[in-house]
Amino acid sequence: MSTPLNDDEYDRLDDLLAAMGPQSMDVAKLEGFLTALAVGPAEVARDVWLPRVWGGEGGSDEAAALVLRHHDYMRVWMAKDPDSFEPIYACGGTWTAEAWSEGFVEGMQLAQEAWAPLRAQQPALLAPLERKGDNWVGKLPLAVIQINAFFHTPQPKAAKVGRNDPCPCGSGRKYKKCCGA
Repeated sequence: MSTPLNDDEYDRLDDLLAAMGPQSMDVAKLEGFLTALAVGPAEVARDVWLPRVWGGEGGSDEAAALVLRHHDYMRVWMAKDPDSFEPIYACGGTWTAEAWSEGFVEGMQLAQEAWAPLRAQQPALLAPLERKGDNWVGKLPLAVIQINAFFHTPQPKAAKVGRNDPCPCGSGRKYKKCCGA
């Protein structure tokens, strides 16, 4: 399992990103962005998303190493223990839920078509991420957990129909004499 960044590394990463200028993300926006990539439906290539972190500019090797380690950790965390998810802004400091949700939405935009089923079937899950509704900040962690489940929980397989079972089409006949013929 990839190791999470410690507090000093988060602070260092925030400093490195700030030094790149206002076009780069801060740690809160970065984590929201990486969370969308981790829980989202589609794999997005590193060479597509990493320049977004810097705002188009190339990042330093140190910043890239920290960002990639955090990305790997987010993916492992959300695959192994998504119910324990807590966004970084909840840990205190100067990071904000607004920046975090902005990063998440930006991450979603990298694979808009792949997110369409969620938008169509569970639009309420996106409301906190789009900063809509009462107490949207308090609803963010659960929304992320539920989005992760939407895209990454295997659907149960339909029970196999036996030859002599009633046909699932509802005809009232045995399967072997109906759809199984």
